Amino acid sequence: MMGARLVRALISQNGYMAMLEGYYKFENLILKVLLGACVVLVVVASLARWVGYPIIWSVDIAQLLFIWICFLGANQALRHDQHIGVDFLIRRCPKKLQYLVEAVGYALTIAFLLALIRYGYDLTTMNVERRLSDTDMSYAWVTAAVPVGCALLALTSVGKFFVALQKLLGKAEG
Repeated sequence: MMGARLVRALISQNGYMAMLEGYYKFENLILKVLLGACVVLVVVASLARWVGYPIIWSVDIAQLLFIWICFLGANQALRHDQHIGVDFLIRRCPKKLQYLVEAVGYALTIAFLLALIRYGYDLTTMNVERRLSDTDMSYAWVTAAVPVGCALLALTSVGKFFVALQKLLGKAEG
């Protein structure tokens, strides 16, 4: 009984939006934790090196955190339209053409991201046995940021594509 109610709630627009908002908050929390950990690690490693006790693995872990921060941050930037865009000429075109270019741009972006997911997955599986420098961690944790990050970017791009399509067809406010 409870399961059916949960499924209906998730399928409904409000349930779906609530689920998305929950995910967005979770992603934001993960980003804050990763960024905080990266900053603390770099500061502590710098101080340790300064006093003559370098933390050998600190650079590798900081780079691991940074690649995940980059992909999760890129997804948030895309979601909030805060990514860099060169739209000087497009802004001077008719609205319909702007929406068409936007939809085509997202379609091409999705295709590119799907290719990156595929090759990123291959790269990750190839690096499972490889160790991350002086740690016992698998290097796959680093390379997994590519397919996971691109999958998140692709999902965001699909949503943006459908919004652009609705604008193009005149079914949404631009």
